[in-house]
Amino acid sequence: MYIDGSIKKYIEDLAARKPTPGGGSAAALCGAIGTALLEMVCNFTIGNEKYKAVEAQVQTYLGSLKKIEEGFRQLVDEDVSAYSKIRDAFKTKDKKIIDKALKYGYDICLKICRFSRDAMENAPGLSEKGNDRLITDVGCGAELLNAAFNSGAFNCEINLNGMEDKAFVEKEKAVLAVLKKDIALLYKDAILKTKERMK
Repeated sequence: MYIDGSIKKYIEDLAARKPTPGGGSAAALCGAIGTALLEMVCNFTIGNEKYKAVEAQVQTYLGSLKKIEEGFRQLVDEDVSAYSKIRDAFKTKDKKIIDKALKYGYDICLKICRFSRDAMENAPGLSEKGNDRLITDVGCGAELLNAAFNSGAFNCEINLNGMEDKAFVEKEKAVLAVLKKDIALLYKDAILKTKERMK
């Protein structure tokens, strides 16, 4: 389990000539870090008398972010497992087995995209209401979540490209397109509000 090990070991294995961990796992870790930054902003806002008026809202953000971060952490290792299943499936040369494994890998990466979008939903509000001494951390969190989303989307698309089940592919491409529009708007809003608050 990488998530319970050292960062040094994870990075070494990521850099090594090994099949795992790879891009999907790294995307999940990136998402977890981006989410954790937003949590930090919440924690430095809650209990601060200056932000008493917005504390209830920030508590809501924090509750949501904690759940998302836990989801990301699980996916760091689940993606490693998914890649192994896909690799083994291709060895069988059985299209049904391959499709099943690719769908599993797709599902993991779609969760990365969903979690990234869900975490990003909190960023515009935090950029307005959060502790202004940590405003750049909101921006950094948003950037990392955007990177996690885009990385997850790359992996979604490569899995879809390898599938024989074209009806599934078309349906999921539409799902992914909606998520892309959602996060693009949220990301733009969060960054604009962050930059405005920095002035």
